[in-house]
Amino acid sequence: MMEILKYIRWLSIDIALGGVIFLNFIGEQLKVEVPIVVSLALAVCIWLIYSLDHQRDVKQNLHQKGARRIFHKKNQKAIILISLFVSLVGLILLFYLPLDLIQLGMLVAMICFAYLILSAELASFLVKEVMVALLYGGGIFLFPLIRIDQLEGIHGFILLQLSLLAFVNIVLISTFELEEDRFNGFASLSLSMGKRVTYQLLGGLLIISGLTALILGYYHHYFMRLEIIYLFATLQLTIILLRPSWFISAERYRIYADAIFFYPLIFLW
Repeated sequence: MMEILKYIRWLSIDIALGGVIFLNFIGEQLKVEVPIVVSLALAVCIWLIYSLDHQRDVKQNLHQKGARRIFHKKNQKAIILISLFVSLVGLILLFYLPLDLIQLGMLVAMICFAYLILSAELASFLVKEVMVALLYGGGIFLFPLIRIDQLEGIHGFILLQLSLLAFVNIVLISTFELEEDRFNGFASLSLSMGKRVTYQLLGGLLIISGLTALILGYYHHYFMRLEIIYLFATLQLTIILLRPSWFISAERYRIYADAIFFYPLIFLW
């Protein structure tokens, strides 16, 4: 079972599933029915972005450090073929998606495409992680927000909260993989700033995330369940930040950090 879960992580299937779960939870919170085809389209987009990003990384160097990157290097051809098939599925799904979602989705897709091309340059300007976090949060919120009757300021706040957690998740994981990134020649915020400063930054952001969840949960009872999810996710990332020696074993840091996107199952079930 653990072997299967390992490959699920390495292939970013868990990231795609977490995105779909969060999409449906946000839809429930905003009283928006999320069609299955929209969930499938989001899963396809997330999986393709992560998979193509991994393939772009492993093509840069002949020798890779890190079990996940070595796996992608050894299975390049198979993963590329699967990506082509998933892309075909995505094209078929386009015929069943609402027109307004396709129009805005194309804009998001162009931004994602630009990210894949310019990710190395973005990393040097310390905005790569910010871009990924905003794309992740925006992709999940895109359909629910275009389906609600009236946009309000609180909707922007809950989107930014998710993007903030995604940012902390990405940067926190990278602090555990500093040596891998340095060996593989990948730029990251953690490498540029150093582990100590990065930990201080993440600590400050987690404090902001926790306080925001408490304040918005208190003043906006309608989003109480969402803010509880955000608060639990903040606490879990804080524990990982404070106890790195335990989480480094068997890549626990990645398992527990990515598990925060499955928290909405508590209320969906």
